[in-house]
Amino acid sequence: MISDALSRRFTDQIDLSDFTNPDPGERRRCLLTRALAAAVVSSRTGCDDTRAASMVTDGGQDFGIDAVAFAAGAPRLWLIQTKWSDKAEARFGENDVITMSDGLRRIDHRQFDRFNDKLRTYTNQIATILDDARASIMLTIGVMRSAPLHDNVLLRLKELRDEYNAHGQYLDFEVLAIADIWEMIRRTAKPEPIQLDFDLQSWYPVVTPMQAYAGVTTVAAVASWYEEHGDHLFRRNIRESLGVTQVNADITQSLMDEPHEFWYRNNGVTILCDHLEMTPRSRSAPHGIAGIEAKNASVVNGAQTVAAIAEAVRRDGGRVGSAIVGIRIIKSADGATSAEITKATNTQNHIERRDFVALDEVQLAIREEFALTLGLTYAIRRSEFEPSPESGCTVREAATALACAHPDPRLVQRVRTNEDLLWEEGAQGVYSRIFGEPPPPIQIWRSVLLLRRVRDSLHARRDRWEGRAAAVAEQGSLVIAHLVFQQIGRDGIDDADYDWTTELDKVPDLVGQTVQRLVAEIDGQFGLNSFIQPTLSSVDRVLSLARSVRRAFETGEAVPELRPDYRPAPSQRAPRRRNSVHILVDAGRIKNGSSLQFQVGTEAERQALAGWLAEDSRRGTATWVNDRSRPLVWAADGKRYTPTGLANRIWALAEWDGAPIAVQGPARWYLGREGSLAALAEEIQRAG
Repeated sequence: MISDALSRRFTDQIDLSDFTNPDPGERRRCLLTRALAAAVVSSRTGCDDTRAASMVTDGGQDFGIDAVAFAAGAPRLWLIQTKWSDKAEARFGENDVITMSDGLRRIDHRQFDRFNDKLRTYTNQIATILDDARASIMLTIGVMRSAPLHDNVLLRLKELRDEYNAHGQYLDFEVLAIADIWEMIRRTAKPEPIQLDFDLQSWYPVVTPMQAYAGVTTVAAVASWYEEHGDHLFRRNIRESLGVTQVNADITQSLMDEPHEFWYRNNGVTILCDHLEMTPRSRSAPHGIAGIEAKNASVVNGAQTVAAIAEAVRRDGGRVGSAIVGIRIIKSADGATSAEITKATNTQNHIERRDFVALDEVQLAIREEFALTLGLTYAIRRSEFEPSPESGCTVREAATALACAHPDPRLVQRVRTNEDLLWEEGAQGVYSRIFGEPPPPIQIWRSVLLLRRVRDSLHARRDRWEGRAAAVAEQGSLVIAHLVFQQIGRDGIDDADYDWTTELDKVPDLVGQTVQRLVAEIDGQFGLNSFIQPTLSSVDRVLSLARSVRRAFETGEAVPELRPDYRPAPSQRAPRRRNSVHILVDAGRIKNGSSLQFQVGTEAERQALAGWLAEDSRRGTATWVNDRSRPLVWAADGKRYTPTGLANRIWALAEWDGAPIAVQGPARWYLGREGSLAALAEEIQRAG
């Protein structure tokens, strides 16, 4: 029984403190509705029942969202609504779709203030996901009924999906009826072992220390695995398929463009299994085609390859199905060995598009000129430490600034959608268009300074915007930067004698005006209920908006006032506690280059992290940079983080399953014996 299974798992986990109806039957119905929502969370993210129950948001002011779910490392968000009925007659009608649509729209517009406290707990996580241009949202509806939903209800859901997806595939929905719910619960309780049967070609064996075979198989065979088993195929992997990402899109396109060269361009797939049998098809060709039978199999490396192959076969299986892909299949001796293999195959260094830029003579020349003419650092390799803000920049920051400065708004629209496109070459590639005729170092540096000033101004003014205006400011930062760049212009940008600070001083006011004009244009052209994310991801809409805003500046049109609901009401809000990092940077309390040490906050955290931190002394060390946005340079990878972001990163890499939802990062990082960042910031506030 579904009710029995849900009760056993979640009775002690689900919060019913807000449910005041004394009727035992209604209380049970509420428990099962919320338990069903938690079960969906667990099945979609793989989290434990305690975490799943904590993500239930059902209650007053939930706007049809009974639970939220998101998985680490992927910009994917599930918005879940469930309906319970002991008689298998749960109703989900058009009004339920309308309510859920209202909730989705409020989330897209960053109007979190009307939601209940349960959902507002996850405001930061939801906003972070939606700020990623690759974000995808799934509306998951779990209904205890056997009959399908009414055609009118399905039509409403399709209309909502089509409206949101007018300029890209961001939203989808799924409906789980009784049969689906039972299968979900059964699989979650005890996943069935996966058996893979396929042909391996051009193979060779490895017999010690574990039985293994390497060879190739057809793309069609790999696609069939995913078609039958879906993401369960990756259950022993560190991560499942991340959905539609640029990496996946590139793999799919590579396969469809040149199917017979796919093996040369792809690293292949690694499979672990508990039982492995090899049966050669021909004794005269011992290393020809052989049948593989692998029981309790799991893809532990190559999840993105498998998902991308399945997509290519779905589009044109007849043309690409016979292409080959490399396969390693290993019979694991024990669970510990399996875990080590999985970790090793997923943590080896990988090549990104940016890495090839480090070989470009243009970048090497820019780095040399930066040092000789400006006395600044220009970091072009990912392995290099990022210079402090006053001492230089990275090629990534420079490329982003030059894309914003370019008069064609399509460049920032593309980069906003996927930052990897910064390195795309070819006639229309962003990299070719911004570095094809290399700008002088002073122009690059001043472009970087202008972009930084735009971002600082957006951050400083964030309290002035609410609702849709706040969503535009957050999600449209690059578009806003582009529009500000166009108003500043390029006069004097490459003249060392020109006082560029006079231009930088114009930025804060221009940022405020640009946000107001951009919000007014979005509302005017596409309506007050238009979704912000798809609008700013549409090249046609961004082109239209950029033209309109630039025209308004050029003609001197009055800056439109923000609607009252786009401005915060100070009397209704408690003053925000100042950010510890901002206090420390503004006061100049810590010297650039100071070493910080990570310290755990609880005994559970110590037990979870002690061994992992001890493996490499760099993991617990960071260098301070006086920058308000990301002041920590982690010794382990040389990348910049916020204190909270780096603490969360450490938790994730240490695979701490019991990690809490939130962490006060400044309380974890210590400046020797002087105390934590949080304590130092409090001292400054008390003294002031």
